[in-house]
Amino acid sequence: MFRAKLVFLFAASCLASFGSVIVVPNGNTSTVGNSTDSPDTGDFRVQQLLGSGQFASVGGSLLIDQLSFRLAPETGSGSLSATNLNLYLSTSPKLPSTISTTFADNISPDNTLVFSGPFTASSSGCTGPAVCPFDLRLNFTTPFLYNPAQGSLLLDFKFTGISQTGELDEMDFAGPNGGIVSLVALLNDTTAIDSGFSTDILQLRYTAAVPEPTTGAFVFIGAASLALMRRHRSARAAR
Repeated sequence: MFRAKLVFLFAASCLASFGSVIVVPNGNTSTVGNSTDSPDTGDFRVQQLLGSGQFASVGGSLLIDQLSFRLAPETGSGSLSATNLNLYLSTSPKLPSTISTTFADNISPDNTLVFSGPFTASSSGCTGPAVCPFDLRLNFTTPFLYNPAQGSLLLDFKFTGISQTGELDEMDFAGPNGGIVSLVALLNDTTAIDSGFSTDILQLRYTAAVPEPTTGAFVFIGAASLALMRRHRSARAAR
């Protein structure tokens, strides 16, 4: 019994919340975007830079393991598919206002391939006026640890044979104050042929990363353990 309580105390000091989600842009969590992303096909590379301020509510690092899109209301059903998708995430030193049209300039050393392979997802859509569910989901094979204090979050999509039907919910901004920018090019291009302060509205699933217990936490655990041990011995002696 004592050992079980000790394990519980230690585990409680280390556990993080699991399966939380955050919508980017934050203002579109329950609000429909002001634009839609129309169907397209082909081989493309897309970089999306999400400003760190979008993650301020988390209050620390995020271990991201899923990315989801949603359809615009009252536009019918839709789907996303690719014969192959390579998705990389990294912590970019760039801001939306300083992003480079040269893709390599926006990538940092922690660049991580989080998904590689064929991808397909479909949705029946929704009638509105409320937002549609985030049911076009991409589960990562490798989670990415992102610390907003170290820079912006860069999503680097490399699509081969992408096919989209339906209208994705999208948000367009007047300028860099939106905190998000997108670059688009053909798959093997090294520089963008189009850019804009806009994004498909995204949902990221994450686990909030909690630091290892501090010295103070270990002292507390030790003191609690000693108290439990004394109580356990006293109870045995009284029997």
